[in-house]
Amino acid sequence: MEIYYNQARNSNTIITLGTFDGLHLGHQEIIKLTVNKAKKLDYNSALFTFNPHPLKVVSPNNTPKSLMSWKQKRRVIESLGINQIIVKKFTEEFSRIPYEDFVLEYLLNRFSVKEIIVGEDFKCGYKGKGTPDRLKKLGEKLGFGVQAIPSIKFKNKEIGSTYIRNLILEGRVDEVKEQLGRNFILDCEVIKGDQRGRKLGFPTANLHPLADYVLPPLGVYACKVRVKDKIYGGAVHLGLIPTFNKNKFSIEVYIFDFSGNIYGERIELEFIKRIRGEENFKTVEELISRMKEDVRLSKIILDKIDSL
Repeated sequence: MEIYYNQARNSNTIITLGTFDGLHLGHQEIIKLTVNKAKKLDYNSALFTFNPHPLKVVSPNNTPKSLMSWKQKRRVIESLGINQIIVKKFTEEFSRIPYEDFVLEYLLNRFSVKEIIVGEDFKCGYKGKGTPDRLKKLGEKLGFGVQAIPSIKFKNKEIGSTYIRNLILEGRVDEVKEQLGRNFILDCEVIKGDQRGRKLGFPTANLHPLADYVLPPLGVYACKVRVKDKIYGGAVHLGLIPTFNKNKFSIEVYIFDFSGNIYGERIELEFIKRIRGEENFKTVEELISRMKEDVRLSKIILDKIDSL
């Protein structure tokens, strides 16, 4: 797979466009359709996306929190078999380009696009006037096709990024897989903490997320942790550590059956299920007792997952 930033080669191309926010199952169906149609016609398949998210430029206060990092997004797209990714830097100047000019300049002239495949709610160009219906009319004049794919549903609910964010914000992380096709995963760097967990008998890794993620509520979650291409079970705490009068938010994960120095390493934290909310314990002994219970419950949850 080739990745281009603001440029690409010319070729007969079937292309899909969008922000692909979260790359949920609906997005994946659109990408698979693009890939399959291109293969059938012996054309190039391409995905055109934007960085940063367009709302960060045109309406910063409404920019959604991320569901994945760019590294995660690239990996999922690549797994779906697309030939090329084109990443266009989204600027205020670019946002003012009429959709007709965008199609001519960025799609026809650079790709010789034969068909555009998008979701039915797709919009492009100045003020979002480039709807699928308008693109179809433009395609009739300029010689390309447009296919708008309806949203897909699961359990009578439309699969969408907003709904997925709400699931995460409500702590319903175990339901996310039904929409994403995978669990919610944070791409993180291990940073130095105050090593309090080690003193309590639970050495934890302090994590710094590498994207502006939407995060679940404070509390403890059963999780899986990918460290250097190996997966471990774990229990992660998101919170302010009220027992020690700490008001600074932190993400700390206790990785089961793991030892070693991983400061500075890039790891992935996969949320499986919420165990409890944030609690303020009166004594350190109460905290340790609760941590032991958190670990016990996490292992039971993970064992059930692994046995399925």
